[in-house]
Amino acid sequence: GNPVPLSSAAYPNVGYAHQSWVTEDHRYLLMNDELDELQGFSDGTRTLIWDVTDLDDPKLLKEHVSDNKSSDHNLYIKGKYAYLSNYQSGLRILDLTDIENPVEFGFFDTVPYGTDTPGFGGSWSNYPYFQSGNIIVTSGNEGLFVVKKREIDL
Repeated sequence: GNPVPLSSAAYPNVGYAHQSWVTEDHRYLLMNDELDELQGFSDGTRTLIWDVTDLDDPKLLKEHVSDNKSSDHNLYIKGKYAYLSNYQSGLRILDLTDIENPVEFGFFDTVPYGTDTPGFGGSWSNYPYFQSGNIIVTSGNEGLFVVKKREIDL
């Protein structure tokens, strides 16, 4: 039959709620608002982190704002990492070990000649689920890139 609503939740400064993905333990959901940067609602690329442990009452846990100002598009989660395709700032990889304080682990800029401003040129999506660790990153005018995350020994 038809789906029925269980709950809903709002967040401040809605531009265009676009895409989201849950963590592997299904406790948290990361969400992109594609237009908040263009509309000046955020000083940087904003990723909303929701606590969805109670689906009858989802709660906004954190608004993670990066130093980049580009618009965000699609994101995916694999293990402790979130893979964000953030248009003009390319692929951004966040370490989610501390879910309330994500840390940028690395990036691949698909538009290195551009600026990290809000807008729609650059990385549209990515796919981080290959067993090899390879990641496919697409970029509007630049094409397709195959990259691999390097682990850093400290």
